Amino acid sequence: MARTNLTLDPPRLRLAGLHLLVLWSFAVAEPLFDLLGNNGEFFAARGSTALDLVLFAFILVFVPPAAALALEAVTPRSMRGFLHLLLVGGLVGLLTLEAIRSEPAAGWVLAMIAGAVGLAVATVYMRFDAARLLLTVLVPAPFLFLGLFLLNSGASRLTLSGTASAAPASERPKAPIVMVVFDELPVNSLLDRHGLVDPVRYPHFAALQRHSTWFANESVVSEGTLHGVPSLLTGRFPRPSELPVYHDHPQNLFTLFGGEIPLHVFETETHLCPTKLCHESGGSLGGRLGSLFADTSVVYLHELLPDDLAKGIPSVSDGWQNFWRNGGGANDPQKRFARFLPTVQATKGEALWYLHFLLPHSPWRFLPSGARYSIRPAAGWSAAEVWNDNQAAVDQYWQRHLLQLGYADKLLGELVARLHATRLYNRSLIVVTADEGLSFRAGQKRRPASAANLQDISYVPLFMKLPGQRQGRIVRRPTRSADVLPTIAAAAGVKLPWPVEGQNQLSPTHAERFVSVAKDHGRRLVVPAGDLEARREAALRRQVALFGSDEPTSDLYGIGPDRRLLGRRYSGRMPITDLDAIDRSGPLIQVSGRATEPARSVAVVANGRVVAVDPIVQGHFWALVPKSAIGTARLHVFAVP
Repeated sequence: MARTNLTLDPPRLRLAGLHLLVLWSFAVAEPLFDLLGNNGEFFAARGSTALDLVLFAFILVFVPPAAALALEAVTPRSMRGFLHLLLVGGLVGLLTLEAIRSEPAAGWVLAMIAGAVGLAVATVYMRFDAARLLLTVLVPAPFLFLGLFLLNSGASRLTLSGTASAAPASERPKAPIVMVVFDELPVNSLLDRHGLVDPVRYPHFAALQRHSTWFANESVVSEGTLHGVPSLLTGRFPRPSELPVYHDHPQNLFTLFGGEIPLHVFETETHLCPTKLCHESGGSLGGRLGSLFADTSVVYLHELLPDDLAKGIPSVSDGWQNFWRNGGGANDPQKRFARFLPTVQATKGEALWYLHFLLPHSPWRFLPSGARYSIRPAAGWSAAEVWNDNQAAVDQYWQRHLLQLGYADKLLGELVARLHATRLYNRSLIVVTADEGLSFRAGQKRRPASAANLQDISYVPLFMKLPGQRQGRIVRRPTRSADVLPTIAAAAGVKLPWPVEGQNQLSPTHAERFVSVAKDHGRRLVVPAGDLEARREAALRRQVALFGSDEPTSDLYGIGPDRRLLGRRYSGRMPITDLDAIDRSGPLIQVSGRATEPARSVAVVANGRVVAVDPIVQGHFWALVPKSAIGTARLHVFAVP
């Protein structure tokens, strides 16, 4: 029978706990299970084990409601009703906000509506027995959510997987093997106006080209890391149901050689090397769970908050983990390289060194020297990874990508120097490639492959310095990332003990006529190789027009048709005063604002010389200035008609 007046007497503790469990499961656990269960890569990329997933799921469902119940239990009975009312209202408010977050209203308005609904429903819950009965009837729901996640989702592939069987080689390789996989590196970013690796801007990549076999039209067979890297390491095309883990790819580069030679493997976002062969990654159970819950909180906030309230939340599109650290932590490229380099040591026998690290992958925060910077960037890309519609803003990200590529070139130089110092360079098979490209076209996708950006996404560098090779060679016929492992095996004098879909490109059996890039869920983009190569060459001309070539990385601070002004004396007649804040605290300064007068570019001047040039698009500009070029000098900004 319904109560006739408001009471703040809560249900008995056991019943209150069950009600909180139900509301928490609907508001938080089930949305996360639904999202993450359909994205098993979230767990696979961080190396989560079956135990990790089981503990994660049980903790997520039961611990927060248990903590809330414990808080109620220690609260004086006179106040327990108010606390229970707030907890119920808060959880209902979360449910409501999730439901209305996409409505066309300001985020704070939607949050207030959700709060009001939560308070109203909580009042009904406290007043009417029928409302409490409804939650009691729903008590089985949390257990159903838990079971479906662990036993019938993408994540269940990890909890229910059996023991995979590998296929090791029956012979040792005839040379040490060093393989480096860069990330988000389109081959065009390395090239000059002649279509060769730019020897001034990226001298270490250029030196590698001069002494190795360069496969100049190498294309990936998948649009992203989680399917692309396994294809590199297995010689097989991606299947949409596969996760980037050893269980799904037991026949790979590491298991091929792991029984014969020492392995020094540093994977990132893939886990193809079994723990019995590789001990570099993994970490403690507590560390893995802590990272998992920290990143899950970011995912949930993006699912909960309206877009305008989520602006301060870290992006989840720069990788699969360490969101709060902006790609830092264990996957910080500086730290990973510093750990990897000392493993390269002189050895009389053979060994394998493998490094995949996030350079020049976003977030872009390194100058060519390795100095870190932090700026408030121009508007970037949407949750669907579509660039904003202002090309000048997109060009700033492109500029930062090229600057960070300068740092990747520096680290490559350090690795080559280490190989020379240990007398490994000449006798080693050295493979340098990338897992995917990247596109910088306003209004288009930046990374997922599409018809508009395939020429930017699909082509990546591939250099193979064969043992004893001193003279460079360029192979211009189309090659694919699935060809890398068969070619490595042939160069190392080892016969692959499993069938592959790639071919040995040192002695190919057929010519590739098409570029085929797999997308999620099995869809493919297929284009005649000649047509896509022509589009890539046009994209290179566009890049050179914006950033030049055969110039040092310091010249990247001049962009667009007026970049020739960089370094010259300039006394403009059209000063721009409508500027955003200029932050001088780091090694890179952003000068941005609006130009009210018709003009083509802006010139940023210090001490009478131009230190940056940037195009004006839709009345806006975002110029970058190295602090080393200006010191404490005052900056002046002029429009270039």
